[in-house]
Amino acid sequence: MTFLSAEILWRRLQERALVEGDMPLPAHADSPWYVRAMLGIAGWIGALFLLGFVGAGFYFVMDNAAAAVTLAALCCGAAYAIFRMAPDKDVATQFALAVSMAGQGLFMIGMNEAFGTAAASAWLACAAFELALALLLPNFVHRVVASAAAAIALALALNRLELGMLVPALLGAGMAMAWLEPRRWAGRGTLWRPLGYGWVLAVLVVELIERFGWFRVFRHSYDAVWWAVPQWLLAWSGWIAAVLVGIVLVGAVAHLLRDTGVSLVSGSGLAALGAAVLVALVSVPAPGLATAMLILLLGFACGNRVLMGLGICALLGFLSHFYYALNVTLLVKSGILAASGVMLLGARSLANNISPHDSGAEAAADAAASIDFGNAEGSHA
Repeated sequence: MTFLSAEILWRRLQERALVEGDMPLPAHADSPWYVRAMLGIAGWIGALFLLGFVGAGFYFVMDNAAAAVTLAALCCGAAYAIFRMAPDKDVATQFALAVSMAGQGLFMIGMNEAFGTAAASAWLACAAFELALALLLPNFVHRVVASAAAAIALALALNRLELGMLVPALLGAGMAMAWLEPRRWAGRGTLWRPLGYGWVLAVLVVELIERFGWFRVFRHSYDAVWWAVPQWLLAWSGWIAAVLVGIVLVGAVAHLLRDTGVSLVSGSGLAALGAAVLVALVSVPAPGLATAMLILLLGFACGNRVLMGLGICALLGFLSHFYYALNVTLLVKSGILAASGVMLLGARSLANNISPHDSGAEAAADAAASIDFGNAEGSHA
């Protein structure tokens, strides 16, 4: 896969009469992504110190929901003003990020005081608040953090309502919609790009929470709801969640095939869809693989190295967790991984042989076969 520079992309758009004139110069030089990541970490540290200061000096704020929410609104309002007045100053934006995160922490404390610790209503209110901040505050790192926090809060709320099995698929579908719709990026790329990254981080965090059983920390008991989820359904919730994520993965592959002009009923299309279905089936006993493959596929389709790196790391991590978990024997795990790798390599070879000049089919097959490295490693062990 090739990654186009801005100049080459502009030239190709000119050749198709989609743009005219010289390529516009960037309004300002953006900081590299790793600098933004470090600023986000520094913002978290600063927010913890601010919360500690408020807790030590104004202890009554922590025990009063109205006071906590009011102070949270003031902090977020101050952060909004700083982002607007000094958007290009790293020191100012870092301070605003810390102030806003402290405000978000105060809002969560206020909601827990108002609705009760870990109540679904508190998490839903936090999700709505975080989403509003992600939409309103014009800062890349802040939007990534706020959108991830909104998705995680929504996941915790649904988990309290006995609907946790829907969370990975919902987040995966939102992530796919954000990255696979180029028309959104044309006019609102500064909004959708950080939202897309935030939802990717959120779905990885939720998968990690589920894999290591950390949801039990937040689920001492379910909230009272008017519906009653059968106990057998809750017992199979992990498998149901994996199946739903697999459906999202197959849908994303079908969307990419249509965008690249490959018929779904052609040999190449059926091979790519078959590979996606196989990954979805493997993900049922090995949860997380479909999510990792979805992230890797989105990164491959968008030419985004960051997403591809996250997808590869997640893929290796979930494969390792599956292989070293104690739910089934190592022999069974090795057989599953080895058979999956052979079948995926066969699907890739079939797609390339059926339509060797079809770039869309080749891209879909390459993305699906990228799981083979992890499978070969697992089967060798």
